[in-house]
Amino acid sequence: MVTVYIAARDIGNYKDNTERLKEILIESDIILVESFREATTLFKALDIKKDRECLIEFSEHTKKAKDIDEIITKIINCKTVSLISDCGTPVLEDPGRLLIEYCYSHNIRVRPVAGVSSVTAAIMCLPFNFKEFYYTGLLTRDDREREKKLSYLKRLNVPVIILDTPYRLGKVLNAVKKVYSKDRQVALCLDITTDNEEIIIDEISNICAKYQDNKKREFVLVIS
Repeated sequence: MVTVYIAARDIGNYKDNTERLKEILIESDIILVESFREATTLFKALDIKKDRECLIEFSEHTKKAKDIDEIITKIINCKTVSLISDCGTPVLEDPGRLLIEYCYSHNIRVRPVAGVSSVTAAIMCLPFNFKEFYYTGLLTRDDREREKKLSYLKRLNVPVIILDTPYRLGKVLNAVKKVYSKDRQVALCLDITTDNEEIIIDEISNICAKYQDNKKREFVLVIS
């Protein structure tokens, strides 16, 4: 019976990749990747040799039922298949969930290869109370809708975890400052696990003034 492994990889530091991840990738007949470039860079770092024919792009653009049906047909004829994203744990903010839905509908076994997640990495090193928290992930691109969502989150009275693309950091910080009080304490985790890692806990107004122009750094924002 074929098994599809949802495999977590590093979020910036290749040394965080597990031996099990390497084993599964080597064993996989097919590897579904978010982008060929990031996947081949990972394989080079882990000294894994895979033919391009073994790789299938599964990204935000893979939405047509026809394309997914073709992928499922290929998967059914395999023994081991894995899915990796460009960084971290698949499914949270990439199209892996759609693949999993199709796998279950076709009685294909799905298993995790646990590893690094930017969400848990941020939680691990912050002094906030995370007995309960709200993961909101990527906010909408629309400014008005983003503020509307933040207004809802403000009422929850639990830490809120936000992810977004690096080039929207400034917009996210400004929106949080506008909706929350300027002295609301937040944590900005930048480039976690890399040599450029920074974890800053401060009032949103101070962080907004200092970091809103950082457009090329991966980030996790936690509102206390």
